[in-house]
Amino acid sequence: MDTADSYKTVLKRLIRHRKRALYRAIGIGFGDAEDDINSVDYYAILDLELLGERIHGRKFADWLIIHADMTALLMRLAHEAHVVLLPGRGFGIQHPSGRVSLANLNEADYKRIGTAVRALIEEYVEQFNKETADKPLSKWKVVK
Repeated sequence: MDTADSYKTVLKRLIRHRKRALYRAIGIGFGDAEDDINSVDYYAILDLELLGERIHGRKFADWLIIHADMTALLMRLAHEAHVVLLPGRGFGIQHPSGRVSLANLNEADYKRIGTAVRALIEEYVEQFNKETADKPLSKWKVVK
């Protein structure tokens, strides 16, 4: 029996590395979750509304909610990143988000998922810039 929690500690570290790789590939840090010693993080919700707001502001996030097709988003990620994500807020709810398990894949797979998500957001930014009269949004740099 692992009374010293060595196994649990190693797995938590591994899962956090995967989450960090995922969010770095998207281009942002993943927040305060790594500081929470009780956080398990077996999955991550890739919420394009929240990511869009964090990167480009509320106006872009509101536009994204209207224009992002949830089914197309998940199908495209499956095709490009070779992984099937579950809907982020549950089946039958149309919201631009997906749930990714952090317990199953290699770190490189999470980088590929993050890169695909970033590409989707960048395409939505281009569409937003074409459809609105606002000051054009720019792409962002990947956080190291």
